[in-house]
Amino acid sequence: MSIWKPVGPNFPLSRPDQLRVPFDRSNAHVYARALIDFAERASTQSPHVTVSLPRFRLLAASNSSHFVEMCRRALVDDPVYADDQAPLTIGTYDYESRPDMPRGIWADAMFGLSVVADGLRPAGFEGLFDFEYKRWQFYDPATRRGVEALAAPGGYPPWTESFPIRNLMHWAYQAIGWRIVHGGTLGIDGKGVMVIGPGGSGKSGTTLAGILAGMQSVGDDYVAVDPGEGKLVAYPVMRLVKQDPAGLKRLGLDPAALGLSETNWQNKYEFDFEALGAGRRAKWIELQAILLPRIANAERSSFSRAPAHAAMMGLAPNNLSQLPDGWREGLSFTASMARRIPGYYLDLGTDKNEIADSVGEFIAGKRP
Repeated sequence: MSIWKPVGPNFPLSRPDQLRVPFDRSNAHVYARALIDFAERASTQSPHVTVSLPRFRLLAASNSSHFVEMCRRALVDDPVYADDQAPLTIGTYDYESRPDMPRGIWADAMFGLSVVADGLRPAGFEGLFDFEYKRWQFYDPATRRGVEALAAPGGYPPWTESFPIRNLMHWAYQAIGWRIVHGGTLGIDGKGVMVIGPGGSGKSGTTLAGILAGMQSVGDDYVAVDPGEGKLVAYPVMRLVKQDPAGLKRLGLDPAALGLSETNWQNKYEFDFEALGAGRRAKWIELQAILLPRIANAERSSFSRAPAHAAMMGLAPNNLSQLPDGWREGLSFTASMARRIPGYYLDLGTDKNEIADSVGEFIAGKRP
C-alpha cells in the first residue's frame, strides 16, 4: 500500500481560497461528490458534445476543446438508440485550467486504492486514483454523473485518444447490468460472433477482413454487451478500429487512401471502419459464438471446438486488467459468456478473402 500524507493526492494547493475537501477511508465519497457537483455545474458553460449511445444520452464536457473533439471522433453517435436512453453526464477538467476545482486532502497516514474503495462503497460510488498520471475518476450510478480530474492539461494516458472516458462508461454500463468487453465482432443480418485474443493473434485482421467482405461489426476493440434474457447482444460504443501498417498491407489497404497520416502510441493507425463501406456498423449483433483465432498459415481456415475455460481465459485478461474495479463482476460476466455461447478455435489461412468466406459460412451455420 502506498503511503502519503496531506495535501493529497499530489495536487499542491495553488490558491489560499481553494475549496479543500478533507476525506479518509470512511468518507471518500465526500470528495467524490464535491468533484461530481463541480463537473455538473461546469458542464453548462464548458465545451461539450452530446452523443447517442445504446441506453445512454451522453453529454461529455471538458475545459479542453481538444478533449471534446476526441470524444466526438471516438464515440458512437446514432439516433437509432434514442427511444431507450437515460441521461449520462461526464466532465473532464484539469487543475491548471480550473484552479477552482475542489482539491481533496487525505486525512489518514495510509493511502491506497482499496482504502479509497472502502470509503466509496457505502455511498454507492465508483472511483479510482491513477498513480502514474495523478488523476481521479469518480462515478455516481444513482445520478449517472461522473468526473475525471486531471493534474494538468492533457494529463491522461495515450490510449485515451482511442477511447476517452472509458472507465467512466464502463461503470455506467456495469450499473445497468451490461458490460464493456474487449473483443472484435462480425455479423450478418443481426447474428454473429465475438473475436477475441491477445495482440498478434489475428483478432483485428480477421475482423477487418470480414468488414472488407461486406460483413457488419459493432466494434473491434471495446463493445457493450447486454446479457439479456436468453441471449447475448453486443452494441457499439467506439467508432474506431486499430491496425498496424503491416496489417493494413496484408489486407490490401492503403493508409493514404483512408486519409491516414500518423500512427498512434502503439504504432497503429486508427480509423472509423465505416470508411470501408457505408452500413458496416451494425446497430447490434446477437452473439452466437466466441472465436479464438490462431495464426496457422494454413491453406484454408478451419474451426474446432474450444473448451469453455479457453474462451473464458481469452476474454478475461484484457477485460479484467484494462477495466477498473468490479473484478468479481467482470470474472463472473466473462465466465457466464463462455458458458452461454460456444467457443471455437479459428486456425487462420493466409488469404483475407478465404478467411472472410470461412467466417461468413460459420455465421450462416456451417460449423464442425
